[in-house]
Amino acid sequence: MRSLPVHRVSWKALLALSLCISALPAWADTRIGVGLDLFTESSRMEGHQTINTARQDESFDYRSQSFLSATLNLSIPAPISEKARMGAGLRFLGNYGSGGEGNRMFGFGLLNELYLLGEYGLPVADKTEAVFGARGGVALLVPGKEFDAEISRLREQGVSAWHVPRVGWLGGISVGARRRLGEHVLVRGDFSGQLEKVFLFATSQDIKGLEFEKAWSTFGLRLGFTLGVEFAL
Repeated sequence: MRSLPVHRVSWKALLALSLCISALPAWADTRIGVGLDLFTESSRMEGHQTINTARQDESFDYRSQSFLSATLNLSIPAPISEKARMGAGLRFLGNYGSGGEGNRMFGFGLLNELYLLGEYGLPVADKTEAVFGARGGVALLVPGKEFDAEISRLREQGVSAWHVPRVGWLGGISVGARRRLGEHVLVRGDFSGQLEKVFLFATSQDIKGLEFEKAWSTFGLRLGFTLGVEFAL
C-alpha cells in the first residue's frame, strides 16, 4: 500500500493556518465597552391640540429629571484607517421625564437609544490617544406615567391613540481620551453633545363631526461626560 504524502499535507495545512492567523488581528481587535454617563439637557416638548378651529398650545420647556445613563457598545477596526473604529451601541436612560425646580413635572416613559458609531484615535502619549467620535441612530420611548395617562384619556374620548413605543432620531459628536491599562483592558473618558427628537403624537381624525388634531414631539440638546471601560476580545 502506498503511503500518504504526509509532509505535503502538513505543509499545506500549516500554510493555510498561518494565513488565517495573519488575517486574525484585524478581526480580533473587537472591543466591548461599558460606560456611565453624567448628563444635563435643555429640551422642549412642542405640542398642540386642535378641535375644529379651537387650538390649545400644550408646549413647555423642561430639563430631564434624571442625570445618569448607562451605555453598552461593540466596536471593530474600520477599513478606512488603522486608527479608525466603527460599531454600534445602546444607551439606557430609564424612566425619562421632566422635573426639578422651575420645571413642569411630566413623565414620558422608558427611554433607550440604539445608534451606530464611528471614531478616530490620535496617539498623544505612550498608551494614550485622543479620540474623536460621532454617532447617529434612533430613540425608542415606551410610554409611561403622565404620557401614558394622556394616551388613555384620548382613547376614552374616541381618539385613535395607541400604547405603543414612540420613535425618534438622534445625532451627536464626542471628544475624549483613551488609555490602555493592559493587553485587554482600556479606560476612556468622553465629553459629548447630542441632539434628539422623539415623535409622541401625530393624530388627525374626525370624531363625531368634530375635526380633531393632536401633535406632540420632544426636541433637546443633551451634554454629558462618559467614563467607560473597554474590553478587547
